[in-house]
Amino acid sequence: MNKWIISGIIAVAVIIGILGVSFTSLELNNITKNEEPIKISVNAWPGYSHVFIAKEMGFFEANGVNVELLLKEDYSESQQLYLTGKSDGIFEVFTDTIIHNVNGIETKIVYIADYSTTGDVIVGSVENLSDLKGKTIGVEGINSFSHIFMLKVLEEKANLQESDVFFKVVSAQDVLQSLEDGSISAGHTWEPTKSESLNQGYVLLASAEDVSGIITDVLAFDSQIIEDRPDDIDAIVKSLIQARDFIEQDRDTSVTIMAEQVGISYDEMSDGLDGVYLLNLEDNRFSMKNSQDTKSLYHTGSFIADFFLDRGQIDVMPNFDEIIDDQFLN
Repeated sequence: MNKWIISGIIAVAVIIGILGVSFTSLELNNITKNEEPIKISVNAWPGYSHVFIAKEMGFFEANGVNVELLLKEDYSESQQLYLTGKSDGIFEVFTDTIIHNVNGIETKIVYIADYSTTGDVIVGSVENLSDLKGKTIGVEGINSFSHIFMLKVLEEKANLQESDVFFKVVSAQDVLQSLEDGSISAGHTWEPTKSESLNQGYVLLASAEDVSGIITDVLAFDSQIIEDRPDDIDAIVKSLIQARDFIEQDRDTSVTIMAEQVGISYDEMSDGLDGVYLLNLEDNRFSMKNSQDTKSLYHTGSFIADFFLDRGQIDVMPNFDEIIDDQFLN
């Protein structure tokens, strides 16, 4: 065979080999990148449990993003995962996103999951809110969203001030036990403890519907992950919008998935879902705009920040333009 032909064959083989290695390396790099999950911490709350629909129905996968959900029953445990860097994002109450930023943890809201209506409640062993004067009340934490909610309800519905009652830190899941042992006369809770408490004969004293806008649940991410992987964040938001819409299309399947994933009964999840308003895409766009509407995060955020300023918990008003990131809704 002519030596020039042989040389040509060898050259082509080398080129093919190099290209093959390059394509293989590129493919492996893409796989490695795609297989590196974005971790989101979440607790058992119906208002954002449609994240499990996005996972189980394959919306995340279809939109090209790998998501790992870190479920904790207790809200404070979910918070710890995020605060210690074990998750990239978190479903949480807007109040806590503000606190993260004030404390130097740059966190941005990319999606609003729900407004609580009758999902967050105050249950007690007394007949009326006014009967709580001089009594001990359970909240998730002092100066927490739970504390703000309780103070607002007491002030607007019973004309009671903070000095009129005593507060004790009691997690939502422990409210029924604390009512039973008499250590509190009322407490802030949600499903499944809400239904369990009412079934035991305790009284529904108030709900988030009485002070609308105070409890808003959001999906927030560390600013660095948003900067590093914006396409993945975009895919997550898209998947959540799809999951939210799927609930309207097939509520039975949706409730079944969410209940099984968070470990509560079908009825408890269904009741919990009835106690929140799930925001659609247009709702999200509206609520992330700077306005004086009570549904705007800017309006609600200002009220919450004023609370913390008055109590010396923060020194300056947060810049909500740096906290609210609506780019993934467009």
